[in-house]
Amino acid sequence: MDDPLTISLIISGIGMALLFAALFVLYGLMYLMTAVIKDRPAAAVPVEEEPAEEPDEAKRRAAVIAVALARAERETFAIGAPPEEVSPWWALHLHRQLTNRISPRSGR
Repeated sequence: MDDPLTISLIISGIGMALLFAALFVLYGLMYLMTAVIKDRPAAAVPVEEEPAEEPDEAKRRAAVIAVALARAERETFAIGAPPEEVSPWWALHLHRQLTNRISPRSGR
């Protein structure tokens, strides 16, 4: 039993057995929890109906929301904003990436 291969196989087998045993225990716990805990039907709660809005009022609200969103988007993305400057470190890496071409292999 001094063979390292035999010892490693025994340890692997014990580990796999423990792993599968733990998985079966977790599966059993989940099964028991779902069997014991049942969803109860919700009690009927009377729903108060809101008065129906007129179609013109709904369209007006949708238009107001659309205009507000468009204005907010325009404010966040300024059209005339200058582009961000590239730092020297980033410029070095971009330059390396563009100039560091691997020459194609030539057939010998």
